Order: sequence, then structure tokens, then C-alpha cells
Amino acid sequence: MQLKADISALMTTLPPDLLLHIFSLLSAGDLAAMSMQDTYLRQVAADTSMWEPLSLARWPGADAERHYGGDWHSLYMARAPLPLGFPLAADRIHTVTAVQQQQQGVVGVGPAGTRVLAASSGGGGGSFTLLPQLAFEDVMRQTFIAGLACAKDKAVRRTAEWRGLKQDLTWWATERPVVVVAFIRGTHEAIAGGTQRGLSDTAWRRSAVAFLQDLGLLAGAHASVVNRIDAEAALLDRAFSSSAQCGRPAAPDGVPAAHWWFN
Repeated sequence: MQLKADISALMTTLPPDLLLHIFSLLSAGDLAAMSMQDTYLRQVAADTSMWEPLSLARWPGADAERHYGGDWHSLYMARAPLPLGFPLAADRIHTVTAVQQQQQGVVGVGPAGTRVLAASSGGGGGSFTLLPQLAFEDVMRQTFIAGLACAKDKAVRRTAEWRGLKQDLTWWATERPVVVVAFIRGTHEAIAGGTQRGLSDTAWRRSAVAFLQDLGLLAGAHASVVNRIDAEAALLDRAFSSSAQCGRPAAPDGVPAAHWWFN
């Protein structure tokens, strides 16, 4: 104990630049332990430059500017207690959504560099909705992961990442409702196929939609859009009930029985 105290006392005499170099070699746990020794050491250990690589190693898609004013130390401390899958899922959803927002209706490049426009979000047909649909498929896979994390740890819903997740998903419901509805309708094909793989795929897809409905993730969307999503989900449930191959599907691994959509 005396040796540990002597080392801590010695480190308080070192200049900040040298301490930063030493601390940059430590793990997150060691940094946290060091910051508990002394006010001076705590101030140096909280330097955001050291926490950026630690944060990105754990959450590769993290962006401290979005919720934490560029403070990587605050980001790490806020995320560390959460289920690992939740920040990863929220980051992925934001990345995919941001790309779609930047495109603003341009989803690809056609022959000779011509732009290919997406179908209107307000309805109508169009043969150029493939890329937004694939993007939303990715978003919903991550929504399923985020929903599972929320079911296991209610603290998730008090985070800045949760608020950002709601904003991203509301954007899809508001600006790309056709894509959201197409995702739900696509599960009918899996039911019609009747294969084990198809039914398993349908289960997570319907569960992801349930998270949208039950966790308030579309709170900012227009009521007409939410009603349309609810109606499509109800049609899917009836298709499940009437399918001889399906019966009543069990909850996927990790989904609490009380949280499963199919009662």
C-alpha cells in the first residue's frame, strides 16, 4: 500500500505532457483507477485525446460531437455501463440514416454518371427504391438489437443515444414511409415461402417492428404514418395466425417472453 501511495505521489510531480504520454499506454480500467488517486491525476486522466482511441476501439462508429460536444471521456463514461450491443446498433443506425439523408432522393448513379432518383416518400411506384430498402433492412436489424438491449436494461432509454435513435427512426417514418411499409409487407413473402429460414427471418423482422410500436421510437412521426404501420403489422399478424406452417412462433433467443409481440 505504501509503495502504491509513493508511486501516486511521484506521478503528481510529473508535468501534464509526460503524464499524458504515460496514461496513453493504459487501459480504460487503469485510467479510471488512476483518476481516483488525486485531483491532478483525475484532470489529466480525463483528457479527451486519450479516450478517443479507447472509445473507437470499443464502438467503431462512435461520434463524440453528436451528443457529447466532442468530449470522448464523457462518451466513454456514459456508454461503458450499457449493454455493448446498444451503442453499436445506435451508431450503425445513425450512420446508415445519415447517408440516406445526405442523398436527399439520390440513391445511385446510372449510366454515364446520370443520377437515379428514389421514388417519392409520399407514395407511388418506382423501380429505384432498392437501395433505401436495403438500407432500412440494415436499420431494422440494428433496431432489433437495440430493442433487446432496452428489454434487458431500462437505463438505455435515459441515454443520449436513445434520443438519437428515436430521431433517426422518426426520420424514416416521416421521410421514407413507403420503405417502412415495404419492409413489413416483405415479411409476407417469408410466410408464403414456409421455409424454416424464412420463418426465422420473419420472427426478428416482426419483433423489430414491435419495438418501433411499443417503445415510442416513432413518437415524432405523423399519426397517419404510425397508423399505417400499425395496420400493416396487424395484417402480418393475421397472416401468421392463418399460416398452417407457422403456428405460434416462439420468441427469438434473448427476447423476454413478456416482450414478445406474438401473444
